[in-house]
Amino acid sequence: MSLNIHPAEVSVPAAGATITVKIVSAFESKIAFKVKTSNNECYRVKPVFGFIEVKADSPLEIMRLPGQPKEDKLVVQWAEVPAEETDPKAPFAAGAQQGEVILPLKAT
Repeated sequence: MSLNIHPAEVSVPAAGATITVKIVSAFESKIAFKVKTSNNECYRVKPVFGFIEVKADSPLEIMRLPGQPKEDKLVVQWAEVPAEETDPKAPFAAGAQQGEVILPLKAT
């Protein structure tokens, strides 16, 4: 089973832009996710926490604010959760993270 991000690498203008990628789950169970960035000054993501249903995907909006060109990354942490789970933050507050996927970000 795996969690992937499509596309697997992203280039954005250093002058700022908004792009959307997909978080894709191949799991046979519901997944909770949490998104972190290596550069909170230049990047905003929506949603920060969320769910992906069985073998489904979820859009992730990435906003690059104007700033110096550099390479950063997004880290999508994930945890399998029961189908009845309603709070995507709860598994991470409980330390239930099971893995992560890294999305390289290149501002040019």
